[in-house]
Amino acid sequence: MRKLVVVCAKPAAILAILVQGGILDYYLIHHNGWTWAPWIAADVVCVAAIFCCIYYSRRYYDKYDREVQDEKDLELTQGWKDLEEPKVARGAPATLPLAYIGWLVYSGLLVARIVMIFKTFGSTISGEEVWGTNMLEFVIGGTAGIFAFLLATVDRKPTPSQKVCLKFLQHHVLLEIIDSVEFLTILFTAEHKLTLPGYVYDLILAFSCINMILPTLGLYQLSATNFKRAKPRENFYILQTILSTIFGNLPFLIIRVVLWSEHKFTNALFVMKNIIAMVQNVVELIHYFFPEKGHEHKATELGHSESAASRIDGGMLPVPEEDEDQCGPSRR
Repeated sequence: MRKLVVVCAKPAAILAILVQGGILDYYLIHHNGWTWAPWIAADVVCVAAIFCCIYYSRRYYDKYDREVQDEKDLELTQGWKDLEEPKVARGAPATLPLAYIGWLVYSGLLVARIVMIFKTFGSTISGEEVWGTNMLEFVIGGTAGIFAFLLATVDRKPTPSQKVCLKFLQHHVLLEIIDSVEFLTILFTAEHKLTLPGYVYDLILAFSCINMILPTLGLYQLSATNFKRAKPRENFYILQTILSTIFGNLPFLIIRVVLWSEHKFTNALFVMKNIIAMVQNVVELIHYFFPEKGHEHKATELGHSESAASRIDGGMLPVPEEDEDQCGPSRR
């Protein structure tokens, strides 16, 4: 079943990008004219980037499996004591080898089109039209679905530390993307009969777009680039938590409260969401920076530190020399 999900997620991600890009291109061409047709090239670039990531992932795992097999063959023919270097457990493979580059390209071009839309005609669209505010909100909201498809392309069982980051991306980031899209809907000023100062309009647009790109950090933690290190870094999702609070929930909350108090306009449900998310982020950061006594590293899962033993099981740490001695006499 897992394999079927992975197989289906890959073409689904590409198809979703094509559909989303095509509709956004239609909005640009319909409202601004055919001179904006070259934006269609952005769809080609996005699809090419995601396809290359998927293809590289397959090549990466094939290479990793060959190297593991070569090491096993070497172990059978030569004792560990005869090796020039001390035995070090092979690190676990990356979960999403090149997904962060694909997402960076996709989100960058998506943000560019969102900015073009809201800087030209976005605020004047009516909700009564078929291709109006509701459809535009739905299409941009599809970004969360594309991100979910991308996460579903994981081919290998993740290690405990990788599961921490994956759960963070699945639960935290998806909700933040949806929140960012809802925040953008404030800019439909004609429909809401709302007058916004220019700087507030730009702040809403900027903070929403930043949160579309931020998932790149979490994806980098699971990348082949990070796992080339002898000790892969496990704090990128924490950095993303901090940045999503500074550039996401905090400004979202402030602007929504201001609009609520001064213009009697806001979505109270998302005000509560921002408050809850900020509290959860603070708790997560406290657990990370002030772990429980006895834990050897700071990676957290649902607010609890992950033990160092799980990292060794996942192949993330060198095998201690004393463990080697306990395995019996060396083979010579």
